[in-house]
Amino acid sequence: MILLNLIQFILLAFWTLFYVYVISLFLPSKATLWLTVHLWAPVNSYIIFSPIKAEGLENLDPNKNYVFMANHSSFYDIPCLFWGSKRMLHFLAKEELKHNIFTGFVLRKMQMIFIDRKNAQKSVSSMRQAVDLISQGMDIAIFPEGTRTKTGELNPFKKGGFKLAINSQTDIVPVTIKNSAKAWSRSNIRFRPTKVTVCFGKPISVQGLQENDASQVATQAFNIISEELKK
Repeated sequence: MILLNLIQFILLAFWTLFYVYVISLFLPSKATLWLTVHLWAPVNSYIIFSPIKAEGLENLDPNKNYVFMANHSSFYDIPCLFWGSKRMLHFLAKEELKHNIFTGFVLRKMQMIFIDRKNAQKSVSSMRQAVDLISQGMDIAIFPEGTRTKTGELNPFKKGGFKLAINSQTDIVPVTIKNSAKAWSRSNIRFRPTKVTVCFGKPISVQGLQENDASQVATQAFNIISEELKK
């Protein structure tokens, strides 16, 4: 199993580098994002022998855009959201990923939104960028815990993404990702063949809400995801 995991890790690294610096190098932004959804993400699942099953897609209106809020326990959550939703998601990502050797180039090309939590002015600018993407009919994906859980338990949700949804008057879709940490551990070098389920809940309406309602909406989304994780 150790040898297999090592081979899988090497394949994942080479696949991502090949995708970023060869396949996507000369493609326009939109084509790169489409291929990330329909090529990069599913190939990841084949490499680690962990299929992705989507549930609740009937809750999503194909003619609407949303802010997707998902729990976060593994790097595999990103391919799971892409492939599970089949949507061209724009993620809110940590600033340090902007210059990551594996993914920085392609993340910038796909107009992912980088958040510098240490710089309030830059954070405000990033949120404006997100609102602009939403106004263009784009979907936003956020891990409201802020980082991957270390314990497997759901961490408290930060309110920033919920304020974004309220300010842009965009409904929130709570997303529960099950078993991703078992398929692809937090250490990034241990993999176990596992069926991963991505459950898309019914959208939470934010119509008419104000910023000071963000805590209430965050609690609502937290409870929905928490209950789904127990099933």
